[in-house]
Amino acid sequence: MKRNRLTENWGLKIASMLFAIAVWLVVVNINDPSTAASFYNVPVTIENADVIAAQGKIYAVENNTDVVPKVTVYGPRSVLENIDKSDIVAVADMNNLSSVNTINIEFSTVNNNSQVTEIKGSTESVKVNIENKKTVQLVLDTRITGTAPTGYTVGNVSTDQNLVRVSGPESLVNQVKKALVNVDMDTLSGVTSDITTSASVHLYNAANKEITGSTLLKNPDSVIVTVGIEPTKEVPLAFKTSGTPADGYVLTGKISATPAKVTISGAKSVLEAIKEIDVPVDALNVTGQSSDMSAEINVSDYLPSNVSLVNSKTDGKTSVVVYIEKQISKEITLNSADIKVTNLPANETCVLSGLPDQINVSVTGIQSIVNTITASSLMKEFDISSWMKSQNITDLQPGTYAVQLSFNIPDGVTQNTPVAATLTVTKNAVAADTAGNAKTN
Repeated sequence: MKRNRLTENWGLKIASMLFAIAVWLVVVNINDPSTAASFYNVPVTIENADVIAAQGKIYAVENNTDVVPKVTVYGPRSVLENIDKSDIVAVADMNNLSSVNTINIEFSTVNNNSQVTEIKGSTESVKVNIENKKTVQLVLDTRITGTAPTGYTVGNVSTDQNLVRVSGPESLVNQVKKALVNVDMDTLSGVTSDITTSASVHLYNAANKEITGSTLLKNPDSVIVTVGIEPTKEVPLAFKTSGTPADGYVLTGKISATPAKVTISGAKSVLEAIKEIDVPVDALNVTGQSSDMSAEINVSDYLPSNVSLVNSKTDGKTSVVVYIEKQISKEITLNSADIKVTNLPANETCVLSGLPDQINVSVTGIQSIVNTITASSLMKEFDISSWMKSQNITDLQPGTYAVQLSFNIPDGVTQNTPVAATLTVTKNAVAADTAGNAKTN
């Protein structure tokens, strides 16, 4: 029987084959060994999130679990050398949401995925919080920070939209109490005319702390803001009173205010025409008052319609005091010999007569002023020139004239009775002789 060499020594043949395979594997591993590569902070893509939206709900990823801290890829060195972080695909399918609101992460690579032997992540699932979706509509406010250039102030501020819709998780939307846009004047240095700029919408809670988060959607997210810039001017306040104080009391004429001036803003042409702010008389009625009257005036009520107050720390209010004092009478005695006649016409003699040796001058007025009047302060010369002017006399002729003496009566005081005298005017003797000789010649 002929021997079949193909079927002989099976054990040796199998051993040889295994040895050959082992040698091949060794050669392969020596040339292209299996290794691992690590990639960090790999983002996870959430797929099919619309299944949550279709239920009227919204999700939020918890604790940044949609970023895998470390992903390790295993495979031949030649393959891994051509893979970088951007090739790593991490997907969490919302259709696979578990009962505890986790989604398993599936890893793959963009290129050579079939040659990668294994991919492992340091975290294997995304944790989400599912809430009802809520939408609210808020009035959009504006806030101006910083300061306008010297001599100018911020006037009217407007936005191209005055409402904003806020959508997101119900628990977060419930915290939103205010929506506003902010314009920082310090970033717009030197502007002296109206400006228009774009500003982002910000959301705040009841404690005025800004609420941030990618799950809150604002519509619109930004608006166009127009800020009016107006010139300013500081003007005094002017007061008048109405009514009459109690019997025996009078106004001193002094009115004080704190503040006594206000700064207003408006169109330049309007401001140029305003010299003061007049507070009407009915705002300060002193009827029946027997002491200083205090009042609080809101200046805003008396501004022209086209101007406004600028940054008033007192909200436009000013404290006013109308000074009122008791009225008293006093009699001052003067010596008639002390009254001098001055500014006499040339070549004439003027003499006052018909006065007692002592003149009693009775005055009535504000107590604090009347008490300061003395004989020396009251005394006044009889000025012939001033008297002639008051009587429309241009050429004073010799003769007698009835006159009334005037004294240095201060404001707030009146003289109760006039003091009458006779003024005698005569030509000087030398002047008379000269005139007579001239006629004789």
